[in-house]
Amino acid sequence: MYTIVDLETTGGSPTNSRITEVAIYKFDGNAIVEEYQSLVNPCRDIPYNITKLTGISDKMVEKAPMFKDIVEQIEAITKDCIFVAHNANFDYGFLKAEYNRIGLSFKRKKLCTVRLSRQILPGKYSYSLGRLCESEGIPLQDRHRAAGDAKATTLLFKKLLKVDNSGIIDKSLKPQSLEALIPPNVNKSDFMALPNTQGLYYFKDASHKIVYIGKAKNIKSRVKSHFGGNSNTSNKYHFVKNVYSIDFKEIPSKLLLEIQEAIEIKQNWPRYNKALKRYSLNYGIFNYYDRNNYLRLSIGKCGKFDKPIFASNNSEEIRSLLKDILLRYELCPKLIGLQNTNGACCYVEDYECKGACGGLEDFESYNSRIELAIQESIKAKSSYLIEEELSSEDSKAMILVEDGRFKAYGVIDKLINIESLENAKKHLNYAYDDQDLIALLKATMLKNSFKISYFDNLNIAKTNG
Repeated sequence: MYTIVDLETTGGSPTNSRITEVAIYKFDGNAIVEEYQSLVNPCRDIPYNITKLTGISDKMVEKAPMFKDIVEQIEAITKDCIFVAHNANFDYGFLKAEYNRIGLSFKRKKLCTVRLSRQILPGKYSYSLGRLCESEGIPLQDRHRAAGDAKATTLLFKKLLKVDNSGIIDKSLKPQSLEALIPPNVNKSDFMALPNTQGLYYFKDASHKIVYIGKAKNIKSRVKSHFGGNSNTSNKYHFVKNVYSIDFKEIPSKLLLEIQEAIEIKQNWPRYNKALKRYSLNYGIFNYYDRNNYLRLSIGKCGKFDKPIFASNNSEEIRSLLKDILLRYELCPKLIGLQNTNGACCYVEDYECKGACGGLEDFESYNSRIELAIQESIKAKSSYLIEEELSSEDSKAMILVEDGRFKAYGVIDKLINIESLENAKKHLNYAYDDQDLIALLKATMLKNSFKISYFDNLNIAKTNG
C-alpha cells in the first residue's frame, strides 16, 4: 500500500518554515482507496511570494487546524504504507520535522517519483511535475495546491508501476539501493562510480557548471554524508535540489589535497563553497635605496603584482625575522622598517645602532651587511621545495615556494632530481598565488612531515629535512 503525499509550505526549509496544506491519497497500486486533505495553520505569516504561487493566504489558514490537531489523521492514513512524493525528500523532511516538534517520530519507506521517472521514463526534457504530466498526458488541475499536485503524482506513479518492466521500483525500496538518499536529479551511476580513496569531488548543476568542490580522505563516504543526516535546512534543500551530477579526482598526496582544492575553488568560484573564496593580502618585506644611497627595508601589504623579497600572511613572522637580522647583522631598526621616526632611530634594549640613520656610518659599509642579511637570512628562508613521496606510486608530489609566495605544484617521477629553481619550474605546474594559498600550505606543513629543500643565493637546492 502506498500513500502519495503533497504539501504546501511557507518556505523551503523544514527547520524554519511550516506546512500550510496537506493532501494524502492512499493508493493500492490500482486505485485510490482513501484520501485526506486539510489546510494547516502554520502559526506564522505566509510570505507574499508563497501566497502568489499557491493562492493560500493568511486569512485562509487563520481558522485552520494546527499540525498537532491533525497528526492523528496523518498517522492513521500513512501508517504501514510506502511514502511516495514528487521530490520525496522535501515532503518527507517537512512531515518529519513537524512530528519532531510535538515529540513524535515519523519513519516510513519512501519513493521519489522524480528519481523513478528518470529511470523508468528516460530522455525527458524536464522531470518537473508539470512537464512530466504534460508529456505523459496526465491531467494536472489546481497546480501548486496540495490536492491537485498529489492527485497528479498518484496518476504518474500509477503509470510508473505499469511500465516498470525492469523492477526498478522494487529495487528502489531495498535499503542498499540508496535511492532514498541520492538527490532526485543525480544518476545513481554517478554515485556508484565514486571511489573510496582520497581526493576531490565536484557537484554540478543542470548546465554542468560546478556548484561545489570538496575534499575527502574517502570520497564516496564524504559525498554520502552530504545527502544523509538529520539536517533539513533551507540551504541544504536548495543545495541538494540543484545537484545534477557528481564527478571526482583522486589525489593520493596529503601535500597537494588541500592546495588543489583551494586552487580549483578559486578558479571555478562554486556557488555553494564559502571558504577559500576570499582574497586577502599578505605582508611583505620590500627593499629600496633612499636618497642617501642606503639600502632600506620596509613592511607593507602585498598587492597582486608586488614582488617583495619575503612574504607572509602573518605580520608578526615578518617582524620576528627583522628583529633577528637586526641583532645578527648590526643593522639600524629604522632602516629595516621596525621603527618609524623623523629623526634617528631609538636604540633597542642594549643594542646600539652604528649610526647609519644619522649619516654616521657610510652607506657602503652598512649596505654590505644588509645585503648579506637579505641573502643569508631572508631569501634563504623564502624559496624552497616541499616534497612528499607517494608510497603507492613511482612518483612524488612537490610544491615550489619562491620569495615566500606559492609558485608551482605537481606530481613528477621519483627519479627526477630537482636541482634549481628554474629546473623546478620546468617540471611543475604554474599556479597563480592570490596570497591565501601560502597560509594554507603552512598549515598543511604543520600537520605533516615533508622533505624540504631550500634554495641558496645561486638558486641551488639544498635539503634541510
